[in-house]
Amino acid sequence: MSRLVRILGIAKGVQRLQQWQARLESLKEAARCEDDREQALAAVEIGGHRLEVARRGRGRFPFVPADNCFNIALSRVEAQTLPLAHVQISSETLTAVGAEASEHRLRTIVGTLGNVQSAATVSRVDLFVDFVCALPMDAWPANTWVTRAHRIDAFHVQKRFSGWSIGLGGPIGARLYDKTLELKRSLKDYLKPLWREAGWQDVETVRRLEFQFKRSALKELRVDGLADLHAHCAGLWHDATRDWLRLSVPVAGDRNQSRWPTHPLWQALAAIDCQAVPGPSLSRLRKARIPGDEALFLNGLGGLTSFMAREGITDLEEGLGEFLVRAGCFHDQRRRESGRGFADYVADQVAVKEKRYNALRTETEETREAQARERTAVAAAYREAKEGE
Repeated sequence: MSRLVRILGIAKGVQRLQQWQARLESLKEAARCEDDREQALAAVEIGGHRLEVARRGRGRFPFVPADNCFNIALSRVEAQTLPLAHVQISSETLTAVGAEASEHRLRTIVGTLGNVQSAATVSRVDLFVDFVCALPMDAWPANTWVTRAHRIDAFHVQKRFSGWSIGLGGPIGARLYDKTLELKRSLKDYLKPLWREAGWQDVETVRRLEFQFKRSALKELRVDGLADLHAHCAGLWHDATRDWLRLSVPVAGDRNQSRWPTHPLWQALAAIDCQAVPGPSLSRLRKARIPGDEALFLNGLGGLTSFMAREGITDLEEGLGEFLVRAGCFHDQRRRESGRGFADYVADQVAVKEKRYNALRTETEETREAQARERTAVAAAYREAKEGE
């Protein structure tokens, strides 16, 4: 009887996996659709996470649902040699809730999508420290790096030195770079309050030293699961900053790098105890990949300001009004080809970006209509008051 129960349980589990696979196939097709409204439907909600389903797989994993917390690559039911899922946990999630809580949330999601039968293994670890230092990083010649790695690269962004990468692509790699400069591209503004909490001033440049350990290096260092990682975290940092890589001070007349003294900055970085000094944590976790105010109200005004400069308009209200009028005319002309005008285009783009940003909308249709009426009334009142001035 117990064997029969187990067989029936396995059969039901496989059937559930097949149902999920069919649903993911359908969502993947929707993501490929040319119609923006259809694309916006390519998302699934599991455990409070709204996961966008990508139009393409990743390698041999055909399905990739993701939000701001997790990027999940799923294999097919019939795959025998692949793991059920290969997952990347965002740094924001790890900062907000920690590794254990992240794994627990992730296990709930993956357990819904498939049958989790074994413990998760760690395939990659990134250890880093953020710090402020007045020393210019481009003042060091490449030969001051004493390392087992064969490749050392220096990088520049817009003619500004941005940092070093050492040994990337191998089992262990390192990066030392200008994190404040990188934030202008990545827009990970959640880091700034944490830096301020640690005493950072907004005008200061934050540097990041980061080591990347791949699976082959982790196995050699006896790190398999999450518990192993916690036990060996300090050892990983020690090996990376003392045995694998070191910043030295050249000695005139001595060509043997191994005898050169360690740079004082590197001595301070190598002395950090990863387990004794926990990093600060976020007060809340954003599941949605929503852009911040800086991205919207600085970068997002690029089209409007470019239009005003092209037309020679300096008054903001005049520029905004003319921009909307001209945009409406442009899209109304396109209506002849696509059958959809300006309002349709805006609605389609809003739907697409709600999906892209994982912006879960829980309000009812009646609530949305009431909010729309309220916004219209406020706008009408503003125009009436302005015209009466």
